[in-house]
Amino acid sequence: MAGIWNPFRNVNAQKQRADALYRGLMAAALSPEAYVAGVVPDDMDHRVQMVGLHAAILVWQLTQRPESVLQRLPQLIHTRVFDGFDASLRETGVGDASIARKVRKLAEHYYGLGKATADSCSRPDAERAASLSNVLERNRVATTGREAELAQYLVATAQAFEAAASEAFLSGTPPWLSFPATSIPGVAKV
Repeated sequence: MAGIWNPFRNVNAQKQRADALYRGLMAAALSPEAYVAGVVPDDMDHRVQMVGLHAAILVWQLTQRPESVLQRLPQLIHTRVFDGFDASLRETGVGDASIARKVRKLAEHYYGLGKATADSCSRPDAERAASLSNVLERNRVATTGREAELAQYLVATAQAFEAAASEAFLSGTPPWLSFPATSIPGVAKV
């Protein structure tokens, strides 16, 4: 019935938007190119870190947008990520008794890596790659000596997000890049 106020409409729209953004971030984080190239070791710990890096860039950009509807999405994104971590742990046979402890440990690393990544993305273009390389090296995300390659990709992704219209985020389709991405047409080169 048209015209009846539905208090759940906005909540459902936000959940659908968060789900679409989550699917995109997972597809980008788990895309095989960086793993096949040997830039990131292909194991569960490094895949979790890649999810954290991609989520950090997405959340950083959502908080930079003027639309309040986008600024309220980060918590929904984090919830979806942790639901995914929980499900993955259960699939690998981790028992219920240790799930909470393992998820807590993942959360500490996830939020720490996320904060460092967001801080690096907030730096001027000329400083981003070096700052992200440092974050990647400290957290042992990339294969030793390959941090700069992953940092270039992350910087290019951050720049693509900055250049994108808010509609891309509202529709759940921000411009995730494929690895390796070293420059975006019309965006400053690092």
